[in-house]
Amino acid sequence: MTYMPPEQPAQQPAQPAAGYQAYQPTDQSYGGYGAPASTSKTLSLWGLILGISSIILPLFLNAIAGAVLSGIGLAKEPAAKTMAIWGLVLSILGFIWNIVFWTIVVPIIIIAAFASSYGY
Repeated sequence: MTYMPPEQPAQQPAQPAAGYQAYQPTDQSYGGYGAPASTSKTLSLWGLILGISSIILPLFLNAIAGAVLSGIGLAKEPAAKTMAIWGLVLSILGFIWNIVFWTIVVPIIIIAAFASSYGY
């Protein structure tokens, strides 16, 4: 003979205490941590503009600011990734051009000016 357990009546889910609602899971996903990616292209655009200007107008400030803005734009603005990369590359090239300009070109111009004024 086999044992057959008696049938149990269907149980109702436990009711929450008065004044509280039962937990309802949702399908919302928050997508990770940190701030959401921006669709703005402002930082990358300014980084590109300063990168170009650091080559045309050899000032270290333009190259440094362009590199910083392009780096931040690369991290925070995925929609403008190409502009940020070009801004970073041009800022680095502008920084190298600044070093060459102020250490080689300017002294040559000054030496040539003195040499021509003294008749050498």
